[in-house]
Amino acid sequence: MATKNESLAMLVLSYLSFDYPTLSLQDSLPKALKAMESHKVPALSVLDGKKWVGTISAVQISQQLSQASKLKDIQSEFQKDKLELEEDILASLPLFESTGFNVLPVINEEGNWMGYIHQDVITNMFIQSGFTGKNGGILRIPFHVQRDSMSVILRIIEENKGLMVRSFFHRSEKNPQALPEWVIQVQTDQFSNLVKSLERHDIGIEKAFAFGQQEDIDQMRFDLLLKYLNP
Repeated sequence: MATKNESLAMLVLSYLSFDYPTLSLQDSLPKALKAMESHKVPALSVLDGKKWVGTISAVQISQQLSQASKLKDIQSEFQKDKLELEEDILASLPLFESTGFNVLPVINEEGNWMGYIHQDVITNMFIQSGFTGKNGGILRIPFHVQRDSMSVILRIIEENKGLMVRSFFHRSEKNPQALPEWVIQVQTDQFSNLVKSLERHDIGIEKAFAFGQQEDIDQMRFDLLLKYLNP
């Protein structure tokens, strides 16, 4: 019998969807656009055989219709945001936000396309796991190794009766100069105090997402999580 922690495992590979098609480099732009319209998605993955080569959106195709005939002709326009099989599902949160897509591609170590993650998974995951009924939340911290200290951040979390449930680092491919983000899920009934305490120690917080009944914290910090909890 699985333990509670095992049942809440959130690896991307556990949530793959194959309900949406992929495109080929040889597909025409009108065919690609029709596929997105019929499946009601703003973007789809483009493959070269099994290899994932990027994502193209309906907006990008519409801008190129008069200049190109096939997807291979606009390969430079492909977007490169993707998830890997062994990543935590929470890694999809900043990507759904930055791309505006409702499906994201998942690839393996060889770069082959393995399926999609749909944003509805995020909604269902929080509801079914009961996270919405617990105190705590998610912190996104731009992390500079010469400025920030993991031990200091963890100490502040402990001082606010917090438990780090899981964490991972995320780096933006669109802006390689940006700092990597340390994404931390914390369980605590003092989430607002934790946020304030981190800021008092000059720990920069990109965004904070609260679960369940919380004290009054800046509403603007919850916009991303609320998007998934209230689609």
